[in-house]
Amino acid sequence: MNAGDLLVHPAYDENTGTVLLEAITAGLPVLATDVCGYAAHIKQADAGRVLASPFEQSILDQTLEQMLTSPDREKWSQNGLAYGRPELYRMPETAVDLIENTVSHYVKPFPRC
Repeated sequence: MNAGDLLVHPAYDENTGTVLLEAITAGLPVLATDVCGYAAHIKQADAGRVLASPFEQSILDQTLEQMLTSPDREKWSQNGLAYGRPELYRMPETAVDLIENTVSHYVKPFPRC
């Protein structure tokens, strides 16, 4: 992703769109549609643009051209990196907590002899 200028994700229907999060945490600005579940993160991070429904190809084309020539590309990249960095480094701790909570809920310790 580091070699790209931006990620274009013109989905008509998408529950999550994990690739959007992967892109912004890599510092890649994103152009996506608002039907992606994670599109709100693009707005929150100010890491690109989100197109409103219903999808119109001409709007996508215009926005893509504007984004490719925009001086804001570096800002979007830095915003995405800053937005994703804290969560990225908490992932191992979050995974351990989730596993420990799940195991403690379903597995009862053996009584000591």
